[in-house]
Amino acid sequence: MADDVERHLPRGVAVSRHPAHPGTPLRVGAGDPPSLHVVVQGSFRLSQDGERVLPLDPGDLVLLGFGPRGAAPCEQSLRCVAPPPGAAPAPAELLSATYTAAPVGALASLAPVVHLAAGEVRCAPGLSAIVSLLRAALADPSPGQARLARSLLEPLLAYTLHCHEQRARAGRAAGAFDRRVARVLRLMQEKPAERWTLEALAKAAGLSRAALARRFLAELGVPPLRYLAELRMQRAAELLAEGDGSLAAVAAEVGYDSEFAFSRAFKRHTGEAPGAFRRRSRSEGAAFRLPPVRAAA
Repeated sequence: MADDVERHLPRGVAVSRHPAHPGTPLRVGAGDPPSLHVVVQGSFRLSQDGERVLPLDPGDLVLLGFGPRGAAPCEQSLRCVAPPPGAAPAPAELLSATYTAAPVGALASLAPVVHLAAGEVRCAPGLSAIVSLLRAALADPSPGQARLARSLLEPLLAYTLHCHEQRARAGRAAGAFDRRVARVLRLMQEKPAERWTLEALAKAAGLSRAALARRFLAELGVPPLRYLAELRMQRAAELLAEGDGSLAAVAAEVGYDSEFAFSRAFKRHTGEAPGAFRRRSRSEGAAFRLPPVRAAA
């Protein structure tokens, strides 16, 4: 990936600071430019298609929209989280940068979401220095500082991608699939209809929500609940193509309370209503397959 970054690094378009209030979202649509966000103050939550997937704490950095085209959800949002009951209100702020789209194939190995925790950012001297310089430049509204801020966007992305690649290389060198993530995978695969939440999965793994989200993203490239949704749709496609159960029965088997909710989710994932998919797959003799989900180690 390093050679691709050097040759085809997307150009920085804009950078800004976003003071935030609890509940106010910063939305990122599927057709929006790729973006990078750093949590300066406060706590945020990344949601995809309305589902909460990743808590973000001060110092955390997240890349959105740089992966293979069509892999990202329809809508993502970064929403400020209110402090715990009884805690004093605290300021919240995001630093956000947008980029031109990468050339086809240049960064296709990236996951739709790349998350670096605050500790990882601090331990990467180049990346932490660029973030500090960018924050200082944005704190000064003068034209000269605005130009300086824009000039830092390409180095910011380059250092972020380098840090991500170093982490991935270290994981490959270790050669072991995370056992706690494997435990979560087994639970999802054995009980796809269970009402899993990130909290329940994290408890089963003996991890915090943030730790599970980070480990899952590092191992599989997608957040836990998005993986679960894809697993359910894959099972549903198999049941529709190969079985004779009603749509209500298929919906229940993959964790949906109603045929309507299942039909809407299935069409969003496959582009086709369940009934139409069943008729087509049988007439053509081949079922639509989603990208394969990984078996638990």
